[in-house]
Amino acid sequence: MKVTADTGLIAYGHEVMPWLMHDPVRNNPLLTLLQSRMDSVGAEHERMLLLRVLDESTDGPRLSGVAVWPPPFALMLSAVPAAAVPALAHYLLDSAPDARRFSGPPEQTRRLAETVAAAEGGRAALRESFRMFEAVRIDRPAGVAGRVREAREADRELLVRWSAAFHREALPREPHPDPAAPVDGRLARGGLLWVWEAAGEPVSMAALTVPAAGVARINLVFTPPRRRGNGYAGALVAAISEAVLAARLRPVLFTDLANPASNRIYQAIGYRPLHEVQLWEVC
Repeated sequence: MKVTADTGLIAYGHEVMPWLMHDPVRNNPLLTLLQSRMDSVGAEHERMLLLRVLDESTDGPRLSGVAVWPPPFALMLSAVPAAAVPALAHYLLDSAPDARRFSGPPEQTRRLAETVAAAEGGRAALRESFRMFEAVRIDRPAGVAGRVREAREADRELLVRWSAAFHREALPREPHPDPAAPVDGRLARGGLLWVWEAAGEPVSMAALTVPAAGVARINLVFTPPRRRGNGYAGALVAAISEAVLAARLRPVLFTDLANPASNRIYQAIGYRPLHEVQLWEVC
């Protein structure tokens, strides 16, 4: 197994995205990361490490895995052969020693973190576990006051504040960059930011990733504490999911396994579990 690094995002995307599209749901985080950066919708980073895992045991090098590190966030890992983990760990130790957090399929991600930790005399710690869900039909909740609408430029400041609050609450161990750039990118593109409005004012928000390979992921679901308990988030996610299905796309989302409320709410409107993703850290 061999690990190589690319320097050009566009060329790299064109090389690895067809491989990722063979499993567009499982690879959705990587696909949307690359697509949003290529479309200038996501936040910019000073540098991104763009890695390919190549199997050289065949007649010629064959792509067998993808890893992308967008500092200051975790390195994102696709499924890779077991034999690739030592090669990937060796590359990171030599060329990206600051990469300490890894997100991806549980077994490969755990082994990568443990291999890096063992080489440095540290330890690997499981930080978070997530589950991906998909819906093929939606049971919209009844009796929720208000309506869904697309976010507007006039909502910008509110959405920036809510995005910051979402990251502080839902991802306390993750870096918290300025949320304005992703909000601005989604507003400029259109169709990616939505609110639930009750009594003439927004009471809940949710976002869509840029659709990639027919899959659109719902994220940034946030209701301010004083507005919770009214069913706004469930109704908003249900409405957005219906729109995604109507566009002949596949709606997916992640839940934190430590948050039973979100797992219950989304399953109640029709989402069904697919697979898990874990976040490991070397410390």
